[in-house]
Amino acid sequence: MATVFPFVNVTPDLHKALGEPVPGSRVYRKAGPHEEIRYWYSLIESRFGHAVSPGGVAMFAPVSRAAVHKRIKDGKLTCFRYDITHRKRNLFGVSKEVRELEVLMIPESECRAWGKEIERRAIEAGAVTPAELEGDKPDWYGEFLEPGSRWEREQLRKGKGKRQ
Repeated sequence: MATVFPFVNVTPDLHKALGEPVPGSRVYRKAGPHEEIRYWYSLIESRFGHAVSPGGVAMFAPVSRAAVHKRIKDGKLTCFRYDITHRKRNLFGVSKEVRELEVLMIPESECRAWGKEIERRAIEAGAVTPAELEGDKPDWYGEFLEPGSRWEREQLRKGKGKRQ
């Protein structure tokens, strides 16, 4: 059962502000000074909602950064890239634009959709059941992480009372 992936819709009128798309991909690349990055990000957030870096995708889908990069390269994930640049003059007085740093942002909505896609495929393959994904008694708030929780006491008992 194939579903259509919910990509964000980047209209051509946004290309000037967000960058031109790299052919054959969903990467939108823009370059400019550090002072303009806040406007670039504000536009992304106002049009597409929150966005995260490639490492942040793991909060929404159980994937590595390498998997994120592969999916971007294959055109299966939208990526907004901003190259922070500045002008620099060399020894001979020639001025050129130099890239200082790049910032990559991926819409959170696509990260969440990818996570759901991975869960659906795992269930269809029989690798996991819906109950196993949530657990028999879901802990929605991470109460086991609270200091002095039953889980922490059990871990301390197993480790003979040693705290790391």
